[in-house]
Amino acid sequence: MKVEVLKSLTDDMVLWRYMSLDKFINLLDDEGIYFAPLESYQDTDPFEGYPPAVALKAIYSLSDSTYQIASDALLKAENLERPWPPAVEEAVATARAELKNRPAKFRSLIDALFKGTLVSCWYYSKHQSEAMWKLYGDQGKGVAIRTTVAKLKAALAQAEGNARQKTIFVGKVKYIDYSDPLITAPDCKVDGHIIPLMKRISYAHENEVRAFLSPDIDTSNIEKFTIKPFMASCDVRSLIEGVYVSPYTSSQFLKAVQAIVGKYELLCSVEKSDLLSGTDDLFRLE
Repeated sequence: MKVEVLKSLTDDMVLWRYMSLDKFINLLDDEGIYFAPLESYQDTDPFEGYPPAVALKAIYSLSDSTYQIASDALLKAENLERPWPPAVEEAVATARAELKNRPAKFRSLIDALFKGTLVSCWYYSKHQSEAMWKLYGDQGKGVAIRTTVAKLKAALAQAEGNARQKTIFVGKVKYIDYSDPLITAPDCKVDGHIIPLMKRISYAHENEVRAFLSPDIDTSNIEKFTIKPFMASCDVRSLIEGVYVSPYTSSQFLKAVQAIVGKYELLCSVEKSDLLSGTDDLFRLE
């Protein structure tokens, strides 16, 4: 597939993926990077997949002219002398239904296109994150892999798409205050994209980079659209520069992860995070 790295990123930017042991094994065994729909994250963030209201209003207004035509036609028909011919009765009923259902139809479309967007989420920093170990470390039995934007791009380029899914984008999430009355519609774009590179400021600790692609959706039959995840089959071994285990885990867990890495023939180091070590170095005063 074509992979487009957006201008907010550089090739040498360090990325991390924190996960439980079972997800680490799945990553290696599936030989691919799993893309989940934004809908699957709504339990932890019900706003996931939605831009601020000002952006939704701007998108909603794009169909104003179409619905104005329907409204004008309805007004004209209702001024006709009754009883109406059957064809007029039918046209009036259709116009009324279209106007009444506009908000609900708009939300269904947004949910399909936005919450159906498929993402693979990464943490960007030169350093490990205590917060990420706590959030995704599976009660002290977590694993993290380290890579770079360039290596992620190279791996994803090996995946195969289809007629409607030809490009994977990689960009940095922008965190803003959705309740800020000064937000404008242009503020809701990140490198030309609205979704999925915008989240509320409360999630800024995630420091997130996202690889993403559009859902495989047939817009001519959107009412029957079912969101499906996407597996980007690729050489994940070439992607991984290093494997780390939680600083809160035991030496036995480290040994188990080393065995897994050996089984899958990863050519990288396996280390226990040094997040909680090194205090003695502070006192090497001579």
